[in-house]
Amino acid sequence: MEKQKKFIKPAQFTENEIIKAIIEGEWAPGQNLPPERELAETLGVTRPTLREVLQRLSRDGWLIIKHGRPTVVVDYKNNGGLGILKSLANYDGFVSKSLIRNWLEFRVLILPDLAQKAALSNSDVIISKLNNAPDINVESEEFAIFDWELQLLQIKHSRNSLAQMLYNDLTEIYLKECAVYFIDKQIKKRSLNYYSKLKDAIINGENDIKEIVKQTMQDSLEIWERLNQ
Repeated sequence: MEKQKKFIKPAQFTENEIIKAIIEGEWAPGQNLPPERELAETLGVTRPTLREVLQRLSRDGWLIIKHGRPTVVVDYKNNGGLGILKSLANYDGFVSKSLIRNWLEFRVLILPDLAQKAALSNSDVIISKLNNAPDINVESEEFAIFDWELQLLQIKHSRNSLAQMLYNDLTEIYLKECAVYFIDKQIKKRSLNYYSKLKDAIINGENDIKEIVKQTMQDSLEIWERLNQ
């Protein structure tokens, strides 16, 4: 565990170090954290700062705090929720390739249905967005922003609030990964073809919106896997 770095706020540093220690296995699921005084001294922070961070990590699902008992590490992989995901997304280095792959697999399962619901409930908004698809020559970051905004729009108009919360927490991860993913013009070309097919299907009232989205999300997963072999 590192000593505190001056340019990071004490609470942020403390949260970062505790999460990193849990992820790297320094503290295993079910294990007790060191006593407050010892842990505060190790981290170089005050006990009030440490208590504030521990309470926040408990609310997010990393720890279990019971009065008069040691603080216990939660099995976050099996018992974690959206709070865990948000914590992972907020810190560089905590997002693993396996987590991104799991997310892309999950997207294949949830986005097609929700995109179809969005097209049925508010087709004009989705079509308007698709009409402003970026040019193939724009920077990869700009392309990634458009692609993510389209997905967020589909989620919003599907009226699935749980999916929207999940997507909101993944924004930073997605934009960072896809800024690299969309460097390849052939990948941009595939996405532009997808936007065009999706728009035509919505305008013509076709029933294959779900299949168009599903196939594209599956293709994206396979491309990402090849790029990260």
